[in-house]
Order: sequence, then C-alpha cells, then structure tokens
Amino acid sequence: MRDRLDALLRGSYPRLPRLLDACSDRWAGLRPRARAVAVALCVVALLLAVDARVRAAESRWGGPPRLALVAQRDLGVGDVPAPLRATTLPPGAVPDSAVTAVPDRAVLALALPRGAVLTAAHLDPRGPAAGLDATGRVVPVPAEPGWAVTAGGWVDVWVLGAGDAPAELVARRRPVLAVRRDADGLTALVGLAADEVGPTTTGLALGRVLLAHAPPP
Repeated sequence: MRDRLDALLRGSYPRLPRLLDACSDRWAGLRPRARAVAVALCVVALLLAVDARVRAAESRWGGPPRLALVAQRDLGVGDVPAPLRATTLPPGAVPDSAVTAVPDRAVLALALPRGAVLTAAHLDPRGPAAGLDATGRVVPVPAEPGWAVTAGGWVDVWVLGAGDAPAELVARRRPVLAVRRDADGLTALVGLAADEVGPTTTGLALGRVLLAHAPPP
C-alpha cells in the first residue's frame, strides 16, 4: 500500500483543462508582489460580496436580526416564564414590545404558546385582566374536567334556577383567560363585564353556575 501511494505522489503535475492550465502558467509567471496584490484584491472582492449578501438579506427582512426570548413549551396565565430560549430573529418576526430579560418573580398575564416571543404585555402587572378592557372583570368559575373548557375558548355563563325556575343566561360569549387545576378540580378564569359579575357570583354562591361552549364573537 505504501509503495502504491508513493507511486501516485511521484511524477509530473496532473494535466489540467486548457483554461486552468493557462491560468496556472500566468499565475506562476507573476512576480511575488503582483501575486500578493491579486490575493488581496480577491479577498476584498469576497468580503464585498458577502457584505452585499448580508445587506440584501437585512433589506428583505426589515433590518439586522433582533434578540428575542422564545418559549420552549406552552405556558399559561400565572406560570413563571420559563423555559425560554434567547435567539435572533428577523425584525418582522419580533414585536416592538419584545423583552430580552425577565424581571424577578415575574408571572405571565397572558398565555405564551411554544415558539412565541415574550413581550411586555405577557408580563403586565394586571395579571389575567391584562387582555380585558376597562369595563372587564375576571371571575373564577368551577368547571368539570369533562367539559373540555380550555384557555382561549369562549363560553356562555348560565345560572341554573332552583326548582322549576328556568336557567338564566347571565353572560354571552365570554373569553376563557386561563384554566387552573387544583385539589378541588378545574377552575376557569372567565372575563366578564362589570354588570355580569353580580349574577355570576350569586349563582356561584348557590353552586348553580354552568359554562356552555360558545363560538367566538
């Protein structure tokens, strides 16, 4: 094997195609300084080409990449914003309110799906009420596990009547902001209007509140 390898390495240069052979002869005939200048020009041309490609990419995506914190799993309201991955994304994919650092003891005011960018709105001190207008209120309503009430859904809130009294619809098409599971079962945080809180809490005190799935408005 060593003899074969030695035989392959001996002998004249391999025969090149005519164009490459001509370039090789011309390169060999250049003076050392001319070669240095040619190499420098090639390096400069390569750097300019790379810079042009980078500028073209930045122009296409709206500018240089921006740092963002991206959720590694689905996170719900009240969760600690973790785990997060710091990454660079095109400016068009990063909201203006994106944050690059998480304050101590911060919890999420809005749900953060996997792959979503963390923003200041997710860390709003108002908590689950951050997604509501000034007239909205958040009320915890018990929900049965089999009802499939989930965060992001919409529900009607019914108060069941006593005896032969009919059920009353006290809130129509209200958002489910979060769903919590504890030892007592599931609790849905439902966004209600201020005038709907009274009838709902009265029904809760009597244990007669029912959530019905509703289409989004």
